[in-house]
Amino acid sequence: MNMSNPKAIVFILAFMPQFVRPDAPQLPQYLILAGTMVAIDIVVMWGGFAVVAKSLTQLSHSERGQKTLNRVFGSLFILVAALMVFSGH
Repeated sequence: MNMSNPKAIVFILAFMPQFVRPDAPQLPQYLILAGTMVAIDIVVMWGGFAVVAKSLTQLSHSERGQKTLNRVFGSLFILVAALMVFSGH
């Protein structure tokens, strides 16, 4: 999925080279880094996100659950906006 995402490509191009030693063979290093990224992506996407999505899906089937989710995520968006305003950047 990330291979078609321009932001992911820029991130990988900026992030990966700092972990590659130029004096050692580069292909094995890039293969290890790529394999590690794929493994972590699979664990996070299939493990973490799937578990959270399943519980949120069960919660969102009721009207009360939908209101709760709307309030929680709305509050999170307001919190992030406040952090951005007051961070000084």
